[in-house]
Amino acid sequence: MGGLHRQRVGDVVAGGRLALVCWGLLASVLASAAEPGRSTAPPPGTAAPVVLKLHWYPQAQFAGYLLAQDKGFFRAAGLGDVEIRWSTAGERCLDTLTEQESAFCTGWLCDALVRRAHGAPIVHLAQITQKSAMLLVTRRASGIAAPANMTGQRVGLWGGDFDVLPRAFFRKFRVQPEIVPQSNSMVPFLRGAVSVASAMHYNEYHKLLEAGLRPEELVVFTLADYGLDFPEDGLYCHQRCWRDRPDQCAALVRAVQQGWDYALEHEVEALDVVMAYCRRAEVRTSRNHQQWMLRSMAGLIRNRPDGSPAPWGELSEGVYQAVGRELLDQGLLDAVPPLAEFHRPTQTQRKGS
Repeated sequence: MGGLHRQRVGDVVAGGRLALVCWGLLASVLASAAEPGRSTAPPPGTAAPVVLKLHWYPQAQFAGYLLAQDKGFFRAAGLGDVEIRWSTAGERCLDTLTEQESAFCTGWLCDALVRRAHGAPIVHLAQITQKSAMLLVTRRASGIAAPANMTGQRVGLWGGDFDVLPRAFFRKFRVQPEIVPQSNSMVPFLRGAVSVASAMHYNEYHKLLEAGLRPEELVVFTLADYGLDFPEDGLYCHQRCWRDRPDQCAALVRAVQQGWDYALEHEVEALDVVMAYCRRAEVRTSRNHQQWMLRSMAGLIRNRPDGSPAPWGELSEGVYQAVGRELLDQGLLDAVPPLAEFHRPTQTQRKGS
């Protein structure tokens, strides 16, 4: 009995030592995985996940991408579950484009064009919106009634990729404002911390209306009305990605188009998906606000500035050159790169589908 007892005690001790060794090995593996700078690349022969970085927080501005994921359009196009990543105010989304073969992002045309002109290997795959929705807004009571009145005033700018367009406005009208960093909140404007705020018609302008301001209480400077109608949201990749994986680029553009078509034709379902993403990211919003945004995006995507229907993803030579000329006039470019070097339409787009 004593011998049996000693044997069982020995077994327990041995088992405990084995468990400690196993835990030690596991801890070592976890520590190695978390070690800064250690490669987390997939094993050889394993396809890298497709990463799509969007240039703001979750909202209906990106409904097409979210529906492409939710409805399985990315998977059906052979892209798997695309990893969607978000950006914050002041972050330069286009900076994330590296030589990683499967990385894509969204960004504004004027910023991407400036970067390309200065040698960045950025390729434009599709122009999602066809006209500008950017505004500078102020209270009528501020006395700011013309661009020149903004000189010396505190003006909120988002920074990052979103500075090119308003700074072109300031250069064009010789405005010298006091620039104040602006987040995604309109509270500083509502509390009078800034006299002028950046806004998109589909987003921040409606937030002001939801906060109780009436349209007649505001003065709105629609930048498109001042000769700065720069189409904004576009889809981009690194030049190496377009060169080495044209089929993947075409598949992504096709899936995004399907996502937008579905979102704009199934508003209720699209809003359900958008609100779910907003809740997961803890973005405070309302369904009414997201509905305003989705409907506004429909007009930006489907129509040219003159109101005529726009082919999906179009970047015309005329629009491209107009944006380039304005950026040249404002000293932001030395030369406009040829459209054929900047915009690389996929086979799907060339066929006009």
